[in-house]
Amino acid sequence: MQIAIFGLGKMGMQIARRLKANGPSTRQPSADGTGQGFEVLAWNRSQEPREEAAKAGVKTFADVSELVKEMKDEVRIFWLMLPSNVIGEFLENQLGPHLKPGDIVIDGGNSFYKDSIVRAEGLRAKGVVFYDCGTSGGVWGEKNGFALMVGGPKEQWPMVEPVFKVLSSGENYGLVGKNGAGHFVKMVHNGIEYGMMEAIGEGYGVLEASEFKLDLNQVTKIYQEGTVIRSWLIDLVRNIFEKEDIENTKGEINMLGEGEWTVKAGRELGVDVRVLEDSVNVRKESKDQKNQQKFSNKIVALLRKQFGGHGTKEMTKSDKNDQK
Repeated sequence: MQIAIFGLGKMGMQIARRLKANGPSTRQPSADGTGQGFEVLAWNRSQEPREEAAKAGVKTFADVSELVKEMKDEVRIFWLMLPSNVIGEFLENQLGPHLKPGDIVIDGGNSFYKDSIVRAEGLRAKGVVFYDCGTSGGVWGEKNGFALMVGGPKEQWPMVEPVFKVLSSGENYGLVGKNGAGHFVKMVHNGIEYGMMEAIGEGYGVLEASEFKLDLNQVTKIYQEGTVIRSWLIDLVRNIFEKEDIENTKGEINMLGEGEWTVKAGRELGVDVRVLEDSVNVRKESKDQKNQQKFSNKIVALLRKQFGGHGTKEMTKSDKNDQK
């Protein structure tokens, strides 16, 4: 079973390698087809990621048309792991001219769900099947399995389910609804994530500011087992206290947009989302240098680094002087 991956960033690279690790040489077909192997082909604009993927046995291409020529299956599956702001152009001008009726396109990135609905309709008119897949797991997904929230038609689901099953841990995937539903569910997931991370950051801000001179690593170790707030995020906070230079980290919290989209969707649906809205506003305010020394902001920025590999910035001497 061939599958083509377009985009070898942090997530795309992991997906290509996880599929390849479950390829013909390591996995035998089962009666229901869920154990079949994969031949993984991948395109990326820049050379270095192609070279890295090739080391894992992925066949890589610098040209979209050359990759498409290698697709021999009757039903061709194309998985896009590209930034949301380039998906439309890529589909229309690069992959689009090569698509034919019966092809399946999966958008595994963080596209806005309403855009995915429109894309699905446009591709359906050409006989092409579209699935929008919210993909969660960050830099740990390759090892532990991704959580996959998929929107699209039921009819072709049996053909693509083996792909999602292998990429997941085996259970944490599913067709959650019609087109748009997958990216909608992932969008809300990220909105919740904003709120949870902000609550953790603020809580640790209070702990750090107290008179008790607490060992926050010790406190986190206690929080990790048997408490109501135990979670993977708390586990990652422990990593922060053990491995990160919190003092010299700039508390600037970047965001890709999903939290803000969730707030907007909540308003449209008449749902009170004040906690999520506040967490989005904190991230916007973190662009202001005066807020980048906040302990809570540093924790949230480092949490993003821990689970998603998102970069952080170091506090410079001038940053510290400006904030005195």
